[in-house]
Amino acid sequence: MITSSESDSPDNREKSAQRRHTSVAAVQDTLKLAVPFTVAAPSFVIPAGAAENSRFLADYFPEICLLFFETEACLKYTDFDLPPDLVDLPVSWHVHLPLDLPWQDGMDVVWEKLSRLMKKVEYLSPKVWVLHPPTEPDMLIPLAARFRDAGIDPASILLENVEESDLGALWTEARAGGYSTCLDLGHILAYGQHSLLDLPGLWETARMLHVYAPKNGGRHTGLGTLDDEGKALLRSMLNNFQGETITLEVFDETEIFDSLNRLMSWISYWNGKK
Repeated sequence: MITSSESDSPDNREKSAQRRHTSVAAVQDTLKLAVPFTVAAPSFVIPAGAAENSRFLADYFPEICLLFFETEACLKYTDFDLPPDLVDLPVSWHVHLPLDLPWQDGMDVVWEKLSRLMKKVEYLSPKVWVLHPPTEPDMLIPLAARFRDAGIDPASILLENVEESDLGALWTEARAGGYSTCLDLGHILAYGQHSLLDLPGLWETARMLHVYAPKNGGRHTGLGTLDDEGKALLRSMLNNFQGETITLEVFDETEIFDSLNRLMSWISYWNGKK
């Protein structure tokens, strides 16, 4: 007899999930669909830590976005949170840097925290790093110099359009600093940032899209709730996108797999309509 505690164990939850879900590769194979980008999942989909999420997601997604949303909490991560064996998972990685970096305290304070966080995941060789832009002026170019001094190409730092900034006011400085861009579909829709898409040279810098349906402002929901305006915008963005990664920024197990199926089905349909 299997007890309740045994049926709820991580191994049994994983076996159950494997019966419910299909991988990116399986969806593409079913649809006979080849896409020129990787589909990534965030490291918070099931109610567990980053390591367990990553092990779970590695069966389905070829890339994982390691979420460092809170500066101080993530600085306290140990080998329990980021165990060495994550490097053995058959995935590539990118990192979302914290939402609450203390820009108001100056460059030295921010850089000390950023460099410590980046050191924690150096062993995973992240492809790129997503960064919410500074809330203080004239910081992007000095920050780019810090990255270069640390051996990090600013082109691997992807500035994201967020509620506080649609990147328009920062665009000249961002280009001068050599940064790339992460375009967030939900933020464009939620905050009326459509003018962002007309920035000169945008698509040459856009290396990633964040894809989800926004609800009640910035809340992320699956693509099942994306309205016709959102679908039209997603299609337009995909037509222009020349980058490497689309991240389904959905933080729910059921919704992310539903979103994966919808995204691939829409792309297959749109490709057929060209």
